[in-house]
Amino acid sequence: MTTAVSAQIPSTLNSQGVIHNSGTLEIVGDAIIRQDTIGGRVEYTRIGNDSQLVAHLTYWDLHFSGTARKKLIDVTEPIRARNLFSTADTLTILDLVAPSWISAEFTVRHEGIVNPGQRFGRFLLDGVRQQDISGRGSLPIIELINDSGAIVTRGGGLRVVERFDLQRGRLDNTTLDNISMLDQSWIWRDDSGSIATTPVGPRYHVRYYGESPQISGAEIPRGTTELGKLHQDNDSGLTLSSDAWVNDSMRLEGDIYTEATDSLRYKLFYVPAGTDPVFITGDEEVNGTMVRTTLQPGRTHVMNNRRTSMRFANAQLQGPVRRIELRVKPRTVPLPTNIGIDKVQRFFQVELQDAIGVPVPDSSYTLDFGYAWRVDKVDSVTYGPFEETPGPLRNKLDSLALERFVIDKYAADGLSILPTNADPFFRYSIATNVRNSGDFAIGLASYSTVWVLRTKLILEGAMRQYGGDVTPIMSTDLVASNILPLTPPPIYPYNLDPNRTTLTVAAMPDSIVDWIVVEFRTSPTDQAGHIQTGLLTKNGMIVDPTSFLPLPIRGIRPGEYHVAFLHRNHLAVMTDGRELVAPSNANRFVDMSNGANVFGGASAMKVLGLVGGTRLFGMVAGDVDQNGSITRTDQNLIWTDVDTHGIYALYDTDLDGILSTRDWNLSWNNRGRTSVVP
Repeated sequence: MTTAVSAQIPSTLNSQGVIHNSGTLEIVGDAIIRQDTIGGRVEYTRIGNDSQLVAHLTYWDLHFSGTARKKLIDVTEPIRARNLFSTADTLTILDLVAPSWISAEFTVRHEGIVNPGQRFGRFLLDGVRQQDISGRGSLPIIELINDSGAIVTRGGGLRVVERFDLQRGRLDNTTLDNISMLDQSWIWRDDSGSIATTPVGPRYHVRYYGESPQISGAEIPRGTTELGKLHQDNDSGLTLSSDAWVNDSMRLEGDIYTEATDSLRYKLFYVPAGTDPVFITGDEEVNGTMVRTTLQPGRTHVMNNRRTSMRFANAQLQGPVRRIELRVKPRTVPLPTNIGIDKVQRFFQVELQDAIGVPVPDSSYTLDFGYAWRVDKVDSVTYGPFEETPGPLRNKLDSLALERFVIDKYAADGLSILPTNADPFFRYSIATNVRNSGDFAIGLASYSTVWVLRTKLILEGAMRQYGGDVTPIMSTDLVASNILPLTPPPIYPYNLDPNRTTLTVAAMPDSIVDWIVVEFRTSPTDQAGHIQTGLLTKNGMIVDPTSFLPLPIRGIRPGEYHVAFLHRNHLAVMTDGRELVAPSNANRFVDMSNGANVFGGASAMKVLGLVGGTRLFGMVAGDVDQNGSITRTDQNLIWTDVDTHGIYALYDTDLDGILSTRDWNLSWNNRGRTSVVP
């Protein structure tokens, strides 16, 4: 048959045999054709407000025109066009049943509409030669399954309603010959598919899948608003080749890498305010830099993995911060790389920014930093090597805390709570009261200075000068007489410090009064969780025995503690409230010469006089038997050694190196006094 032309009369072409066509077969009515393939050109051209049934078979050239809706309803066979698939114009409508599909193996000229108002209907580009596609028609789903790819020509313009699935081959499009992604449509990309140029579209979504590692391409729009959802479903991972701005949501079933190399670093921007990224299995993460651009006070913002987060408790603590930029490098030795084995193999870089990405000053905000690192608690064959904790740290996991690099070393930052192992992939914790950007690691708190004790503490017995506007000064007679030990003696309270014997002063400064012990308790009645010994200066400062600077507190987990002060012959005192012991509170001044700051109130101390109209309080002298109470026993002990000179004596309550009636009088005048420190 070379040419067959039918009048525009509703009729059915019912062929139970074989039609041999090498010309043009125009079908006006319904078509029921039982053969598998037909050659030549076949046209379905019915005009009207009704429909036309289309036979599902393999065509050489297939063309649709006319206003009657073309019905493609055979669920057992697809429609194939081996050479040409074409539709005339926007009045040409094809209704394609969901289980079936259209297969075009070479040229496509599509101006019509497939399944108007619907998001189903598959159109396959599955030839073996590079395919030529053009037209401004709409298709719900296009699937490119051609190793030779497809090229968009003649100005392009094909409109994708639901998705363009790049399974195999490259779609060669340009800014002039392009495709249009309708609002909320998808680009799916397998590891064997790609696209040359970013398509046109107000906002569309992107999904990655496959079994081999992928590198993002032109499917990711370069603008900040066009990408809606990002689904990364490739277990082997996705590496970004450009910045990506996610505006609606993000789902990960495989890792995303934002850094191809050290010099090729990109960022993943996550815009949604009320939703967080979803990590399907729980082991996925963003390896590299992620930026949250819309923050809500009081809300925990999940960052690079499901256990890493940032939170501002309220708007005041958020301050000027409008963006959080967090770079996380798993299985990476923290910078600088000569840190050694006291750090987890995970590195964080934090930058808090204003609305346009400019860094804000440190201490202008206070945040809670949720941090996590990999643990080897799952099948390493299935999930890969996870463990990021060096061997020497594996029996010290509960002592690991968040640390920040300052000048030349890491120091604990914020208040790190005890890490938990409730997650099969991560050990995780939260550091509260973080007030700085910079380089962060996870390491042993004992290696770092957690806090600096800045205080003013007065011993009644050592006081020599006060009153009026004269600065209170304590006696340094023990140093002047060269009898103050260079190492704390093995007596109470110095023997409470497990590090006592390691404390040795080469040359005692002339401003020192005596040794003093500092305890840290989580509650007033708890045993001390941490003890350090320092030197008390004549103006009430407690300093480090090595540097003679305000006492650095090391080896303590950041937290809130009552701070107690113990001396060998004065009643102990303690802060009334708990102090935040953390680097973020390092400038805190604890004034123990003010009775309002003391546990038990002013009655727990001794009023020594007035300084500038303000009462000066000191620790009560005279408890030489060190039982927390001053009784006749204390006075009797002092009297037994009266008139002894030049020794470092427990009974020397005025700390002048001489046992005299003055020492007895100090204790007698305080008889009946008891320490309120349990």
